[in-house]
Amino acid sequence: MAGISGAAALSVGLGSARRVVAAGPVKGGNLSAAIVLETASLDPIFGNAGGADRSFYNLYTENLLYQDAQGAFHPVLAESWELAPDRLSLLFRLRQGVKFQDGTAFDADAVKFNLDRVIDPAVNARARQYMTDLDSTEVVDPLTVRVKLKRPSGPFLTTLSNEPGSMVSPTAVRQRGADFARNPVGTGPFVVTKWGAGRLEAKRFDGYWGRPAWLDTVTLRVISNTAIKLVELKSGNVQLGDVVQVKDMPEIEADPKLTLIDTIQQITSYISFNNQAAPFKDNIELRKAIAYAMNREAIEKAISRGQGGVLTAVEVPSSRAWDKSLVGHPYDPKAARAAYEKSGHKGPLTLLVIQRDPDTQVAQLIQAMCKSAGIDLRIEVLERLAWVERVLNGKYELGVLRASSPLPDPDMTFSQFYGRAAANDYSGIRNPEIWDMVDQARSLTDMAERRRIYVAVQQKILDNYWQTYLFWRPQKEVARKELQGFSREYSGAWRYNDMWLAPSLG
Repeated sequence: MAGISGAAALSVGLGSARRVVAAGPVKGGNLSAAIVLETASLDPIFGNAGGADRSFYNLYTENLLYQDAQGAFHPVLAESWELAPDRLSLLFRLRQGVKFQDGTAFDADAVKFNLDRVIDPAVNARARQYMTDLDSTEVVDPLTVRVKLKRPSGPFLTTLSNEPGSMVSPTAVRQRGADFARNPVGTGPFVVTKWGAGRLEAKRFDGYWGRPAWLDTVTLRVISNTAIKLVELKSGNVQLGDVVQVKDMPEIEADPKLTLIDTIQQITSYISFNNQAAPFKDNIELRKAIAYAMNREAIEKAISRGQGGVLTAVEVPSSRAWDKSLVGHPYDPKAARAAYEKSGHKGPLTLLVIQRDPDTQVAQLIQAMCKSAGIDLRIEVLERLAWVERVLNGKYELGVLRASSPLPDPDMTFSQFYGRAAANDYSGIRNPEIWDMVDQARSLTDMAERRRIYVAVQQKILDNYWQTYLFWRPQKEVARKELQGFSREYSGAWRYNDMWLAPSLG
């Protein structure tokens, strides 16, 4: 957790088009960042946007270990760990002298509390879907804990370095009850002081066990509209922003005060059908009609201007779970009309979409393409959390979805959307054969074997038209050049402790 010093700090993550303005990090300053998604909860095990939520959680919580942008694991609250020869347990030796922000000691009991809590059926945590391999946690001594597994697990270390492995204060959870979700306590470099109305405020935790953060405060503002985000960045009201649209990238690159930041991920867009209710349940011809009506190349060209590509399946080509054998649904207007007639469906369908860029534009393109195939498609636009509630409760017909891909491990996608305990089974697939395949892939440590299973899962989804995939586009972010020390973890989430603001650009 040592800070980056000297001129090296001036180039981390933000490219080389800058002037050196200080010999090293400067303490002080207030970072304001624009983020596209509002987290559903400040309790990490109840978040509903895997990876994206961690840009909130990384302010105030930490894990036993973290996975850097290249995929390597590093110690955080655990100084070391070792996997047993039978691969059925992990021994963690914890860092000494760490305290939560409420003064509670971080020790083996705290680790056991957190890991027991995430798998407790009574707690019903959303993150439980990723922890089905965890059997139990044993306190060996105050600074040593043994984590026992039900079976060997390929993704388990990655799981521990993300939301399911976030360490929060047992004292605060017990005392605050339901209010903990709004007033969290972790071991991280910042303390949450206020959350509400699309805004989270945090101040430096001066009792932090490591080197205190350079920044005095961090404010995360939920801004889903890219145009507003860019106005705020250009004015200096915001210094860092997540997802930007492809159409805005040339403007960002031309602005001497801004830097376009590459990420290792892409953003995918696709259509989910409600497979648990009419009119799509038990009507594959109706699902085919929508799928065949989609001109994916035209949608990609309109939205990402040729910088992305056609999405053939759940994962993008850069994912370890993708394979060239996966062939997406074809664009065939004639077949779309034939399938629609064969479906026997009459009357309008309603497409549910989140109010954000570019989802509403994608929905309009889908609507026009369906009309060309003789399908009357209406659009209903909702705020994100309202959309999630409707879809997860099965109160919709079809919807536009988007996701970041690839996630740190393929299991984070497949357990989340298609697994036995999937908290985000938006399509209502609920297929026991797929559940078994996801479980089997998680139990393996050889990625080639796991990949074979993930490809088979994607092929089954394609063959049944439970979802139909549209396109992927680059996921890039933007920062003002006074922001220094920028870094992210493998999930794509920002890490704040090394960030600082240069007082001048000269």
